[in-house]
Amino acid sequence: MSFLIFNNVYSMNVVRDQISQNYSKLLSQYVEDTDNTLKEFDNYLFHLYSDPDVINMDLYAIETDDYVLAKQRVFNKLSRQLDIYNLVNTFFVYSPVTGDLLVSTRENTYYYDRVQTVKQFISENATTRPNDSSNGNWLVMTAASGDTYLMKINKDLGAGLSGGILIKMSSLAEPLSRWNTGPGGGALVVAPSGETLTTMFFPLERYRQFSDQLQLEPSRVRIVKDREEDEQFLIVREGSTHAALEFELIIAEKNMLQNLPYLQLAIYFLPVGGAAVLAVYLLYLQRILVKPLTQLMRGMRRIGQGELSVRLHEGGSTEFAFLITTFNNMVDQIEHLKISVYEEKIRVQQAEFKHLQVQINPHFYMNSLNIIYNLAALKDTKAVQKMALHLADYFRFIMRTNRTTMTLEDEIAHIRNYLEIQAMRYPDDLVFQLEIPEPYKHVEIPPLVVQPFVENAIIHGFTKAYGAFEIRVRAERDVEAPNDFFLLRIEDNGKGFQAELLSQLNSAQYLDQSGDEHLGIWNVRHRLQMNFGREVGIQFGNREDHGAVVTLRLPWHKHGEGKKDHDELAGRG
Repeated sequence: MSFLIFNNVYSMNVVRDQISQNYSKLLSQYVEDTDNTLKEFDNYLFHLYSDPDVINMDLYAIETDDYVLAKQRVFNKLSRQLDIYNLVNTFFVYSPVTGDLLVSTRENTYYYDRVQTVKQFISENATTRPNDSSNGNWLVMTAASGDTYLMKINKDLGAGLSGGILIKMSSLAEPLSRWNTGPGGGALVVAPSGETLTTMFFPLERYRQFSDQLQLEPSRVRIVKDREEDEQFLIVREGSTHAALEFELIIAEKNMLQNLPYLQLAIYFLPVGGAAVLAVYLLYLQRILVKPLTQLMRGMRRIGQGELSVRLHEGGSTEFAFLITTFNNMVDQIEHLKISVYEEKIRVQQAEFKHLQVQINPHFYMNSLNIIYNLAALKDTKAVQKMALHLADYFRFIMRTNRTTMTLEDEIAHIRNYLEIQAMRYPDDLVFQLEIPEPYKHVEIPPLVVQPFVENAIIHGFTKAYGAFEIRVRAERDVEAPNDFFLLRIEDNGKGFQAELLSQLNSAQYLDQSGDEHLGIWNVRHRLQMNFGREVGIQFGNREDHGAVVTLRLPWHKHGEGKKDHDELAGRG
């Protein structure tokens, strides 16, 4: 009898320990993923200072149209980030100098409330934490409405501009509330002091009954008792390393041990003594306890080796059937979390790709406006009309940033508009040739991979020392792999590359550098390799007499009959 009682108590403790370990590991993984997400938000705020539109908000006065347009573009970007980062409730950019506040929130119905909340938090942060910067931790703030938020402010955007993020505390606890915690169970986010920061997913009054027990046992896993309802709960706690937060899972013990009372009742009906009874019981114990535990340990070992496809058979005793079901659910959730992290990395890479695509030098716009002004001063209306048409087509092309690929024909049409504008700037001193045979026009390439080289040729290579400055863009077959790649050359008769710069641009380490010195070239090379891998390339060189040559090696990605035309062209070559 004593052995049976001991065995029953031991089984209950084993079940408790295994479930607490499983939930503890799962909660640790969730908190780690949450901390990684907060780090991504930190990086986003840190790199916000280099955003061209944020820089423009610093450069232009608040009453100018340029400031308003830059502010609108920043708002649009932040709104798109809300679609990428589901955890974020609100982005904001604030200037303490002008008092201007830009707020983008996913809860547009409560937009005014969010603006007031942001103002409240900015005021409190400026008063109580005047020295906080982007290096500080995430802060826990309580709005006037009673909602609790996690806030991060970056005060280093330049010229006093500050950027920040608000995350609703309930959004952090909501995924935990969907876990299987049993009747009366739930999830909470609490401060290290024990103050509750969420109230939606577990009754606050009931939790307060546990406060004295939690203070006596400040460990990660605790057993507490609701004295009024005479129920016990398993509380698993995990602290965040990135914010002053602790996540708690409150699991109903009766949900873990709901079938063990059957074993307790069996104690009173089993015959006492006898070797035969003991032998039968040992066999029974082998079947209902040792075998399921062995199966569970083997499954956990395989999970530790990274085999997330393993699932345990749910046969055997009802007690371990629940345990194995919980184990299988845990593995499903871990696999889902792993996929979610992978998908999040893809979204971040796509956001980086769009950011790289729109990094365009603004000086061209200023020069174009000066040309229109001078032509208008000369009352050359036809030239003004021609300039305006080319400039309109140029702007229309630039603003279509939602496209990830386009045909080479569209890119060359954009280059033609650009060169026509520059030819009006340098009449009689600039000529150009665009030679793109028919099969190459349908090749798909990322937008704006040719313009930076044409623009650099005019900015850095323009000279009148050899007569009119000539730019030539032509496509031709790649003799090394004519069925897979083609070459696109940009040539000029200008100054050419200096030897030291030429060696740097052709080095293998150039792509791994930050790109601050030659942003346009680094931008193009980075986007090409993001799209097509390492097989594509850019080669820089000088002509034998004078002038520069840039050669792009691009793959065949095309629509319609472009491939067939190319094969015929390659066969004739």
